[in-house]
Amino acid sequence: MKRLVACVLLASSLIAAKSEKRIRPRGFEASFVESYSPTEVTVKATGVGDNPEMADADVARVALDFVMFKWTDRIVSVEAERKGMDPVLDELYREPRPYLSWVADKVTATRKLANGQYEITRLVRVNKGSLTDLLVAKGVMASREELADAVGNPVIMVIPDAPKGQSPLEVFDKNRLAQQTAGVIESYLTARQYEVQIPRAADNLNSQVDMIGTVKGMDEDVAYKIALTSGSDIFITFSGTVDNTQGGRKASLVVKAFESTTGRALGTETGYSQTRPNTSDEALTEEATSDAIDKVLQRVTNYWKADSRKGLQYKVVLKVTGKFDEATAEKVKDGLEDLVEAEFPGSKQNILTDKTMDYTILAPRAKYKTSSNVSRALRNKLEIPGVKVKETIRNRKFLMFEVTKG
Repeated sequence: MKRLVACVLLASSLIAAKSEKRIRPRGFEASFVESYSPTEVTVKATGVGDNPEMADADVARVALDFVMFKWTDRIVSVEAERKGMDPVLDELYREPRPYLSWVADKVTATRKLANGQYEITRLVRVNKGSLTDLLVAKGVMASREELADAVGNPVIMVIPDAPKGQSPLEVFDKNRLAQQTAGVIESYLTARQYEVQIPRAADNLNSQVDMIGTVKGMDEDVAYKIALTSGSDIFITFSGTVDNTQGGRKASLVVKAFESTTGRALGTETGYSQTRPNTSDEALTEEATSDAIDKVLQRVTNYWKADSRKGLQYKVVLKVTGKFDEATAEKVKDGLEDLVEAEFPGSKQNILTDKTMDYTILAPRAKYKTSSNVSRALRNKLEIPGVKVKETIRNRKFLMFEVTKG
């Protein structure tokens, strides 16, 4: 009897071990097809299995694996997130269908391999929104709210890449496709809960400031106007064309994202529409815009996540306006260099002259949570008798100081 019980327990443990076997994608071929919406991406994925049914079931896992880890604009972009994925993958790959919003009825390709296995290729649409929500709920990655609390929700302005001699607002006034493209991009941004600044509204605000200053007889505050004009953290620029091709017309659009104050490039992508006959320029432009902007925004998010771990980048310019003797001038320069290196490890010196010191600094979040903390460190920690550091402009991630006698 004891032997029978032992055999039953052994069989039960083997069954349990088998049921707990990790399910992972067996295929590895996948490619991006299109950005269908702000939260959905279409992928062509090839599953592998011992029979056609198993290969078909593998397609969904391959598609999810591609969007999470292998795509240029993958969702899981930092090492800490990768390390937290293992427990989630067991659940995700066991039941992947809830994270697909569409699966093509038609199989793109079926093939029997030399080793007896099968390959099935299908188009599937991955819902990046619900997939991201799962990873946030499981604690794999920070939510948008947590990122915003850590580094601030970036304010983005969308403008056309204006030709020389024209302002972006003039391009908007003359080009209806530019207006439409900006609207599509702004729709993507608001759907992802970014803060969007409208160029026309910023221009109107500048005009109101000028009018109030004139009525009140105030002196013009040039520094304030510069800060107001560049009040966005990120600029997204675009340029494109709609051309005749064999079989119809096709639109192409280049979208670029960069930090307005530091000039750091965040992402550049070219989007294309399909070649279509008898289709309006507006429809072709919208299709090309959707193709480009989704990938650019994922890269913006990835930079945002990286900054939340490493610290915030700031553009810092120190202008020496005081007339110092040669010995004091050297002390000022050396003191400022030592201060930046000590307080902001990993900073980069861009320009150094007798009158200007230009840095891109990396401020550790644990110590410097806001730009005011950075400003105070630069103003108060340079201890050279007779020298004073005075803040001139502070606009989000751009800080300018005057180094003078004091």
